[in-house]
Amino acid sequence: MIDAPKENLDRALWRAVAEAVTQFTPVTAALSRLYQTTHPSQFQKDVETWRDAVTDASNDHEARLQALEALHNPKFRMSVEASALAVWLVETSEFGLEDPVTFDAIRVAFPDVSVRDLEDAAAELSAFGLASTTAASGHPVRSVRPLYPLFALFDPVVKGVSPQDDAATLAAKALELDSGNVPNLMAALDWDARRLNPALQLLMSVIPGPISQTISPDLATRFFGMTPETRVTLKRLRPHP
Repeated sequence: MIDAPKENLDRALWRAVAEAVTQFTPVTAALSRLYQTTHPSQFQKDVETWRDAVTDASNDHEARLQALEALHNPKFRMSVEASALAVWLVETSEFGLEDPVTFDAIRVAFPDVSVRDLEDAAAELSAFGLASTTAASGHPVRSVRPLYPLFALFDPVVKGVSPQDDAATLAAKALELDSGNVPNLMAALDWDARRLNPALQLLMSVIPGPISQTISPDLATRFFGMTPETRVTLKRLRPHP
């Protein structure tokens, strides 16, 4: 008996990145991935149906996946330089926060890439809503600030964890404990700040608040209020049974 093929995780994650950067609003694309994790789209359901239908016809899973991808191939792709910069920003982020990185540090990290290409890579990430840049006199790019959609898109392939999945888990834990105390939630999940923050920032982008504005060096926020509106939003993020 042949089992229906399941989508290869690594390929799916890279494809998610490629799909997201073709959107006019990558932030929305990143958030849609959060909801797709817990609430599969009709397209995803159709893919599963398609896979089941063709399972008996062939064991060549890779060929079927390539055929499906050809129908939904993104028209635009992120450049090699921008992708490399994105990966580096994710790899070197200590806490997964939107902390700026100096352009000088980026130049040191990429000694074989021209200044112009690095500036263009930073501008490309900014255009996709994955980072923001600052400028100074004589310096078109003075610093690069990674934004939370960057972690949402690249953490799965760089760190091996999905902020979208983690956001759903964090939402469930907050409901279970009926608490928005972030340090307590982090301890209950046994996560470090680097793993917590991308998921937390995704939640912060959709929950109605209130959200503590107290500045913390290692956490996106230390507290969010568990209001009825927040609980309703968190319930929507829980996986379907």
